[in-house]
Amino acid sequence: MSKKKEDLRSLRTKTYLTNALLTLINDNTNKFETITVNMICEVAMVHRTTFYKYFEDKYHLLIYCVDSMQQKFEQYTAFEHLAKPFHCMFGIWDYKVALTILECLEASSYFKISFGNRMKKMVYNDLCLIEENGTIMPIPKEILVELVGNAISGLAIWWIQNNRDLTATEMDGYYNVVINTSIFERNEIKGFM
Repeated sequence: MSKKKEDLRSLRTKTYLTNALLTLINDNTNKFETITVNMICEVAMVHRTTFYKYFEDKYHLLIYCVDSMQQKFEQYTAFEHLAKPFHCMFGIWDYKVALTILECLEASSYFKISFGNRMKKMVYNDLCLIEENGTIMPIPKEILVELVGNAISGLAIWWIQNNRDLTATEMDGYYNVVINTSIFERNEIKGFM
């Protein structure tokens, strides 16, 4: 889909489909893997062919949901994104939607790659903002993008596989052990320390 301005009908249809998916996810009787395109279309009151006009499958729709919710991410600073990613994630999505997204990371290689690329792009943009504010990174930004993006994705998948009882704060604590987030604070570091 191009970056052209969308007409109101297509925007409204995408909103209906997004809301339908989120409604089905939040319904305690459905897990994401059991939700079908037919179910989404039924709740949205949209024909299946219309669904496929905009989305390839339910994973593509979920990615669209993530992208549309990403605007809420801007309520947090770039430092918060990098220092407390799980807090930020659960701050913009309700618990069940966030867990569904994390489950999809584990279940779908397509979603994992797509989400990972979006995560790395966000990390890159945040690092650029932090550098613009005077922070000097001790290692190249490209390496940090890989390290931070993979740390967040890896911890998220581990969380789903092992222990959902941990809070976002606890997960951020583990993340902060793996990634020294103090390097994202304004400093005058040059080279390795």
